[in-house]
Amino acid sequence: MKFYLTILLCTVSGFILGQGQPKKIALIVAISNYAPNSGWNALNSENDVPLIKEALLRQGFPESNILILRDREATKTGIMNAIQKQLIDKAQPGDICVFHFSGHGEQVYDNNGDEADGYDEALVAYDAPMEYVPGVEKHLRDDEFGLKLEEVRKKLGEQGNLLVIVDACHSGSSTRSGLGNYRGTTKKYQPNNYSPTLKTKMINEGLFSLGEKKTGFAPMTAFFASASSELNQECGEKHCGSLSLAFSKAIAISDKTTSYRSLFDVIRLEMSKMVPNQTPQAEGELDQILFGGTALGKPSYFAPGEVLGKNKFTLPCGKIYGVFAGTTVKIYPSNTYNKNEKQPIATGKIITAGDYSSEIETNKDLEPDQIKTAWVFLDEVNYGDLQVNVTVKVKDNELSARINEALTKNKQVKRLNEQGDVFIEQGASGFSNDSVYISTASDYRLGVFSRSLSLEEATAYILSKIGAYGKAAYLRNLNMQNEELLVSFEFIPIDYKKAEGNNNAFIKDLPVQTIKDASGNIVFQHNDRYNLRIINTGNERLFYNVLEIQPDNLVNVLFPSSAQQPSDCFINPGDTVRLNRIFRIGPPDGMNVIKLIAAKAPLNLRQIFSTQTGTRSATGTLTNPFEKLMDGINNTERIQTRGSGEETIQPDAVNIFSIPYKIVPKKE
Repeated sequence: MKFYLTILLCTVSGFILGQGQPKKIALIVAISNYAPNSGWNALNSENDVPLIKEALLRQGFPESNILILRDREATKTGIMNAIQKQLIDKAQPGDICVFHFSGHGEQVYDNNGDEADGYDEALVAYDAPMEYVPGVEKHLRDDEFGLKLEEVRKKLGEQGNLLVIVDACHSGSSTRSGLGNYRGTTKKYQPNNYSPTLKTKMINEGLFSLGEKKTGFAPMTAFFASASSELNQECGEKHCGSLSLAFSKAIAISDKTTSYRSLFDVIRLEMSKMVPNQTPQAEGELDQILFGGTALGKPSYFAPGEVLGKNKFTLPCGKIYGVFAGTTVKIYPSNTYNKNEKQPIATGKIITAGDYSSEIETNKDLEPDQIKTAWVFLDEVNYGDLQVNVTVKVKDNELSARINEALTKNKQVKRLNEQGDVFIEQGASGFSNDSVYISTASDYRLGVFSRSLSLEEATAYILSKIGAYGKAAYLRNLNMQNEELLVSFEFIPIDYKKAEGNNNAFIKDLPVQTIKDASGNIVFQHNDRYNLRIINTGNERLFYNVLEIQPDNLVNVLFPSSAQQPSDCFINPGDTVRLNRIFRIGPPDGMNVIKLIAAKAPLNLRQIFSTQTGTRSATGTLTNPFEKLMDGINNTERIQTRGSGEETIQPDAVNIFSIPYKIVPKKE
């Protein structure tokens, strides 16, 4: 699916720090293979290294200032020594330091009585055992880790800056053991007779409690991949860390005005797409400007990389920027600041796209010097075909063959042996083998059907469920920005009480902080109520739809309601509108996303999401759900104008604003 964008990007790979600017220094720790007999499963932490390294290089970190510690180098002593030598000894007051850890995390017994829940959070070093061994202390506890980072902050001084990224988890439980890599364990490192003394009922306790503001110390910000009660799942085709991938995407679109809080907002949104069952956390000085104000802004164009031939070259732009194969480009001479005044010397298309680089094929031959000095602007951006990764766990060979035949009828389906987005399983635990269950990777049930269904019936049912899931997944990932359509929304938490036998309810607005945890994540509990406020700060009258995407990727249309017409939901420029419905929170638990889709003309997305089933064409095959979704957003809704012709909603006349939030059971 293609959208015409006005995004202009440029390369920063040749950036050289000027005199007087702070040094940028980083330490990346990645443990993929733990010591034999440690009890820890292997991870894909090595895949995080190029993501983080490339992101830092593009932010002006010299390669010579980035130290990478891998596997057996990353013992507790090795990590502590590397922090000392790489960050403390090298740094000077005012410098910028980054520490990144990818590996396992575990909760360990509290050895000094400072933890409210009786457990320290800890990074699992290379040779730290999973099972408790008396007298063995090879985990890097939060206490020791925090004290060492305080030394870094003291060396950097108040004008310096420290960022810590921990792509690990601290505890939790896996719903699909063995079907994917989780960076942590349900076990706690503790003696058999250990009985923690609970000191408080605090729910939103900090994970490592890092970043406390101190006079004379550098401000510090820390990002964590999951809450203390959650596992951190690897994701993507390359099985990388969810936080590492989200951070690299967020940093790619940051600029000199980006704060750590706004960076975390992007990280949180990206992770809600990839791992909706996780809640990333943040601590410390979130309202500081990224890297002390020395972040490199979004580029305005790209400079070619390697010349591969007269009509081929590489470009430092790829999937991290949301750009996939099929994107078209226009190629201009250098110093083309106004494209309207010059003709491109060639056009081209991205034929292959990696994370940070792509290969361009041009429509005509160019001389090598023309390519090397050209400015390349993205023209028509292709966001790639969304695929739903499906894992089939069926022992019955005949049934498995029928299901596989059904899956081949939808090109959006990609078969994986493990770690799929959707699982098709025969006779799930405790159920009859006569039933086939369709579930998400987080065990949300999408549907169940009998094995006695005919091939045609089973195909229709399976593809309808996968199609509905795929539409929601596509929408969850879809973000279209238009600088002229300045619309957003806010949650209004509500205290709602209704006396028995009395139709009049007591309704009172609550402060928004009552639904936020320590990291600023919005967390609702069962039976909480909320209302929405929409704000239009632009100069256009806008029509809106409000959609809720559940953690199982099913979609609820909140506005327009079934009693409203699409033209009823509008907001005038400069207005703030409080919507007239109160919503009550309930299952399914996990990360939800609410999206406000605004356009210059009425949209009717309810007709697309009114049922969670696919549509069938005249030939009996399932139609592409993504085409219908984008038709609904882009151009199917037309309004009659006073003149000849009709008005069509174009992609550049649409804006999508998203807020993720989490639903949890009521805490007594």
